Amino acid sequence: MIKVERTPCPDILKVGENPNSVGESETRDAILFYSNVNNHTDNFKKTGKRGIRIKESYSIYSEKIVRTTLRQFHFGKCAYCESKINAVYGGDVEHFRPKAGYGSNALIKPGYFWLASDWNNLLFACPFCNQTNTHQINENGVIEEVVLGKLNQFPLRTETYRLNYTHGQMFLADTPNYEIAYSLEETERLLLKPCTDNVERYFKYEDDGRILPSDGLDQLDIEKANTSISVYALKRIGLIQSREEKVIQIKAQIRRVEEAMVNFSNHINESNEVVTWFEGILMKELNILHNYKERNMEYAGLSRFIIEKYFDQLI
Repeated sequence: MIKVERTPCPDILKVGENPNSVGESETRDAILFYSNVNNHTDNFKKTGKRGIRIKESYSIYSEKIVRTTLRQFHFGKCAYCESKINAVYGGDVEHFRPKAGYGSNALIKPGYFWLASDWNNLLFACPFCNQTNTHQINENGVIEEVVLGKLNQFPLRTETYRLNYTHGQMFLADTPNYEIAYSLEETERLLLKPCTDNVERYFKYEDDGRILPSDGLDQLDIEKANTSISVYALKRIGLIQSREEKVIQIKAQIRRVEEAMVNFSNHINESNEVVTWFEGILMKELNILHNYKERNMEYAGLSRFIIEKYFDQLI
């Protein structure tokens, strides 16, 4: 997982425009729907052209322009596991704070309905991280099958500052006080968010592809790292194996860099032409190695950890 730089909000989701964007109109409609406590356990039903509630629910967040923009600034990778999903799957538009309800077992409703089309709440994710699936994991040498995946989970340390429908009513009508409440909930959040947090500092990677909390974290940060690993299913065997393959590729490239360094060193006293030749080879191999760390590359977080660890040890 790496920090992802969010691009500007698509026009259809912008808030505060005149006239209202379709995203803001849908948000206002959802806020109105859940202002009635009798609707709290129901799914959101949009107001149709005739002024009556229809069966369709939220739809703006799934518009093509939204999905395309998310996919582009995530470089076709899952925001959580960094697997490339572009070639085999359209990708999920993920709601970081779940819109319909929250909870790992019984669903508590309503959810964060006012954020269903909020640009800062949307991410691009694969179905294995975003939805619940049965995965194999290796716990201390024992292969187990467990159900993992985020779906409607949004755990907090305590429920003291959990946002609720009353805050949803404030979202557009009383922005300053809403932002205060939002900031308080952020202090309790246990899931790491790729567009907000410096997520790389929370994780380290083993050569066999396993992901673990980084060394030197305080107790809260360890809890955030472990919760994110569990909820996003980052310890599923298939993913670990893919990361291990990446480590093997990186280690092979490191060996090529080392060979180029030796060759350069062995010819350092020869003519300028020879030195320039071997220097060029060394720089080429170094550039290939550092390319693994680019944000568009699969498993860039793992690559950065492995490569930086190598150079730290070299120094």
